Amino acid sequence: MATTETLEQALRLLIQDTKLYRQRTDVRFERIEQSALEVNQALTALSDKTEYSFSQVDKALTELSQQVKETTKQMGEQSRRMGTLVEDIVAPDMLRILRQVANIPEEVEGIINVRHKEFYGGKDLNGHPHMLELDAIARCGDYALINETKTTLRPEDVKDFVVRLAIVRDYFPQLVGKKIIGAVSSLWIDESLRKQATRQGLLVLALGEGMLQLQNEAGFQPKIF
Repeated sequence: MATTETLEQALRLLIQDTKLYRQRTDVRFERIEQSALEVNQALTALSDKTEYSFSQVDKALTELSQQVKETTKQMGEQSRRMGTLVEDIVAPDMLRILRQVANIPEEVEGIINVRHKEFYGGKDLNGHPHMLELDAIARCGDYALINETKTTLRPEDVKDFVVRLAIVRDYFPQLVGKKIIGAVSSLWIDESLRKQATRQGLLVLALGEGMLQLQNEAGFQPKIF
């Protein structure tokens, strides 16, 4: 119960922070647009040889620069916090999801690796990238669940992930002999992307009631890579 409450609290805070961030960003961009308009008016006035002073132009430019810096800082801080989504919420739930979809008993021990990367170990590259990084890997019994998390999931992310799943054993020797299941996860996943990922045989995970929840239709069987 304590773990669920902690996850629910983390989720609520994350959603609240995201809403506040968007509201503040909208306000900041409105101010930037207003400052940019004032600068443009000042420059226009100068070109028309009016009495608009250079000090007024300099003040407007300084305010615009400061607002851009503050907005950039806010965006950087939010991106950093969203970047911990895998470690804070996704990874702790992966073994539960894997046991659920692969019918693995609770007593079977499992292991989770986060932000795991390996370099290609073949004799030649043969079209392989030098290094492959996975957001999270859960191994339990004969199965391995590989997760790709995006704060905003796009169609190209799904396509790229399927390509990487096809070559993952070339990089991770610990996955040789394992039945690999792929999953994409996010705070929220659009219906069209859910269908796209499902067609590719991927699990679709999104947050709900404090923990990851499967978004595939009932009876869906994931593809074994």
